[in-house]
Amino acid sequence: MNAPMHIVLLLLLALLSTNALAKTDSRAVHICFERWWPYSFVNEQKQVRGIEVDIIKSALIGTPYRVTFHELPYRRCLAGVADGTFDFTLHVDEADGFPIIDVSFTTWLLSLAVKQGRFSNPDDFYQLAAPRVMISEDYSYPEAAVQGLKKINAAIVSRSFYEQNHDDGKKFFSVLNNNRVDAILVDKVWALEMIRRHQLEVTFLPRPFHSEQQFMGYNIANQAMAKRIESLLEKVQDKTIKTIEIKYLGDDF
Repeated sequence: MNAPMHIVLLLLLALLSTNALAKTDSRAVHICFERWWPYSFVNEQKQVRGIEVDIIKSALIGTPYRVTFHELPYRRCLAGVADGTFDFTLHVDEADGFPIIDVSFTTWLLSLAVKQGRFSNPDDFYQLAAPRVMISEDYSYPEAAVQGLKKINAAIVSRSFYEQNHDDGKKFFSVLNNNRVDAILVDKVWALEMIRRHQLEVTFLPRPFHSEQQFMGYNIANQAMAKRIESLLEKVQDKTIKTIEIKYLGDDF
């Protein structure tokens, strides 16, 4: 038996209303990031991948938020959040001057990388009157790291660096080959992957230098959404995070 026409029309109107509501509730989220293996990068298939990327995607499954990631140099990400182009940028800390989502899945393990065999004893580096240490001019380093460099009387060599692929990582360490600098201040997890991938003759001084947790930064005008997403990130289970970390770093991590 066919349903009366007015009932069919009511059902159609209800369906259209539901679809319209779903579209209204849907919210695009634009997140900028600098390439930083294993936390955020673009793979050979031009897909955005990484530990932090996967965790964020996992947190937003089943929510109205539709996330899009944008890979750019670090300073452009900061500028994009400041002018409202992006909702968030990854990998910031207090030194960058943005409000942050107070949930961290990454740590900047700042370490001093040196040429393998350059120092027969690691303490020989610390005996240098003014060791030449290369840093990136693109980042705002935590005050504790700045003070650590002053403590060893480091002569700072600043260099701009933008890694578009893994081969750029190989070039980055070339300054150690002819002793143009004595050490490079780098993230150890990222550097270990570059050393492994390119078979670089690079090692690390054993003394810990500095570690700093990294967060998602946002414009204060975006605080309401930031708080909602912060709540979602807090609910990601530890076993989910561990599974994602193993995917990129292996069981020994």
